[in-house]
Amino acid sequence: MGNSNNQISEYGAIAVRTEKPFYFAGDLVRGNIFLNICKAGYQGNIVQLTIKGKEKVEWDERSGEDTRTYRGKNKFYIQTVPIYTFQNQVAQVGQYVFPFQFQLPLHLPGSFYSKNFDEFGSICYQVKAKFSTTQPNKPSIRNKQEFIVREPIKQMVISQQQERISNLKVCCCFEKGSSRIKSFCDKNHYLPGEQAQLTIEIDNQNCNLNIESFDIELEKVLVLKANSYTNKTKQKILTQRIPGIQARTQQIGSQCRNVQITLLKQNNPQIELTPTTNGHIVNQQYYIKVIPKFEGCICCSEKPIISFQIVLLFKIPSNYFQPIPQPSNWNPQTFEPVLINFEGQQNIEMQNNQMQQHHPFIVNQ
Repeated sequence: MGNSNNQISEYGAIAVRTEKPFYFAGDLVRGNIFLNICKAGYQGNIVQLTIKGKEKVEWDERSGEDTRTYRGKNKFYIQTVPIYTFQNQVAQVGQYVFPFQFQLPLHLPGSFYSKNFDEFGSICYQVKAKFSTTQPNKPSIRNKQEFIVREPIKQMVISQQQERISNLKVCCCFEKGSSRIKSFCDKNHYLPGEQAQLTIEIDNQNCNLNIESFDIELEKVLVLKANSYTNKTKQKILTQRIPGIQARTQQIGSQCRNVQITLLKQNNPQIELTPTTNGHIVNQQYYIKVIPKFEGCICCSEKPIISFQIVLLFKIPSNYFQPIPQPSNWNPQTFEPVLINFEGQQNIEMQNNQMQQHHPFIVNQ
């Protein structure tokens, strides 16, 4: 499964896997720790499981020759529990499976990772298994796995509808009438690469200005926080232009416009869009906008712009689930499941938020 990491030994190996590659906040997570001791003599007796959810941010701001780097960290939860303790200090040769389960806290944000030259943000969830050694200067046998938490669907997956009416002026004072735009969006939740279906009704009968064109845009807004500092960036992911409409005309009912917009990066469609997330210090949202372009200067008028907020879910890669290769003689002893309870132990705190001047901090991946 995604992002597994091993520290093996001549005495054997350990692996940890959740049953599914992704979950929603509040879901019950089930998984197993697999321990294979193939050689006698390993000094250690405690099998541990650590479960962790955290978010991190970093961004640079430059002014002349000075660079300020802002960093923030936040843990949603972290807990380490002993899954099993062997009776003596020397592990017996054998094969073992230790099932576990825990309930994810409610209101967790979705998994997230984004990095470019000036900014970085991540939200990750992982389980770690360790068979600790009591020998000094000897590494423990360990393994970790990241799993995906999808942004919670807080409302039903339904269509959206908006309507905007604007009274327009040119050159700040000349009245040009009113224009009305009504639009429907087929859903409020999508996967990257899906098509959003828009229906647009245009009533320009009471307006003396032509609408030269409409821009259909997908906009991404990313907000990173560290202490009292905030970094907000807006990016147009794609723009699709369609013809406008003449003054004193309308396209409603059976004449309305039907538009499809594919939720991909316009310049790099092979790069997957990062998902919506609502973390404490990492927040990313998407908007589908319908923007009319009127003739003349209407800078003093409020345009009838429609903006649909949508949730973009994490798309699980097809190769994300990686089964564990089993030895040919795999015949393990399976123990009773261990239930890990977060109740009263959930840790949500801001920590290690720092600002550093002149020397950019490099995140070690």
